[in-house]
Amino acid sequence: MAFSSEWDDVYRRSAHLSIWPWSDLVSLVYRHARPENGFRRVFECGSGAGANIPLFLGLKAEYFGIDGSPHIVARLQERYPEIKDRLVVGDFTREIPFEGSFDLAVDRGSLTHNTAEGIARTLGLIFGRLRPGGKLIAVDWFSVEHSDARVGEALDAWTRRSADAGPFAGLGAVHFTDKEHLLDLVQGAGFAVEYLEHKQVDMHIAARPGRRATWNFVAVRP
Repeated sequence: MAFSSEWDDVYRRSAHLSIWPWSDLVSLVYRHARPENGFRRVFECGSGAGANIPLFLGLKAEYFGIDGSPHIVARLQERYPEIKDRLVVGDFTREIPFEGSFDLAVDRGSLTHNTAEGIARTLGLIFGRLRPGGKLIAVDWFSVEHSDARVGEALDAWTRRSADAGPFAGLGAVHFTDKEHLLDLVQGAGFAVEYLEHKQVDMHIAARPGRRATWNFVAVRP
């Protein structure tokens, strides 16, 4: 499984249990892919602790989620029994184990925890499962401007792992991209990029001062 197995251990320790919808994702969905505008069947790569599930259920969307952690998926199935059959354990870099096409795919920082090869393969899978005009909304892809972009062991030219301190300690593979590489990945899968933003936060007084830099984007299947 290309999925970083470290995440199952992280969830079992009750770490990284985000439960509130991510504001950037909420904003991009409302601006670019409202259910009432035809984006009702939604697939999420890496549902994690389910932070974005209430957003889509509240919008009356048909939500499907996949995550590589058996522990966290079991918890989600208990919490959301009405969509239990649409919450599965799997490796989204290898397969999307649901039938039919989707109107919208979303990713909040899950794809970025893979190698360049794994990300490219997943983007191709997503492209193949979106209807024409369907969209991919991704937030929090790590940027090469991030303070930790050179921490740990190199897995490829863009991916690190084995950070022993900081925000990525114990999280397995972490991919950092610049604009050109991101566009190569996304457009190389067949998508047209509708929106792209780079976010940068400089932390001056903090337990660990540094820079957090990420990308958000909206891509469309022509």
